[in-house]
Amino acid sequence: MTSDETVRESWQASVTEANLPSMDEVRAGADRLYRKVRLRNRIEYAACTVAVACFGVYVFVLEPVLQKIGSALIVAGTVFAAWQLHRRASAVAPEAAGQMPVLDFARAQLARQRDALLSIFWWYLLPFIPGLAIFMAGTITARPPHSWGQAIGSAIGCAVTVGLFAGLWWLNRRVAAKLQKRIDEIDALRG
Repeated sequence: MTSDETVRESWQASVTEANLPSMDEVRAGADRLYRKVRLRNRIEYAACTVAVACFGVYVFVLEPVLQKIGSALIVAGTVFAAWQLHRRASAVAPEAAGQMPVLDFARAQLARQRDALLSIFWWYLLPFIPGLAIFMAGTITARPPHSWGQAIGSAIGCAVTVGLFAGLWWLNRRVAAKLQKRIDEIDALRG
């Protein structure tokens, strides 16, 4: 026996076989993912409804033209983001798997959610940026700051908005990394 064969056999002997979860555990995990995604999307759709209603009213109520344009763009961005959420990350019931093996279905749904979260900047955050920027510019130019306090308040408002967007992007990246770990576990189970 050569040293390469000895090393290979030692390495193979050191690997323990992964215990496959029971089908009930796999189904329960798929059901949990389905319920979480469905709840998340319902909350997102409710928030979109509120945003469309509020900024839709602003289009007609506010006087500064930049605020009207910004509000209309925010409404359009909200509708686009809601459509993309439905298209990219809607919940798919485990019953929809049909004859597909449960592990394959679970992996596909995890990958779908991961991909949606990794690309969230392009389809969820970016559509809001033009409207928010124009709306904020309209707010500042409608009533130019008469004091340093007002100028600082406007700057803080902009910084909070940028921070919120950065936080949402970062949070979604973290969740995508957790989903990737679960995908890797499934891949290890499947060999």
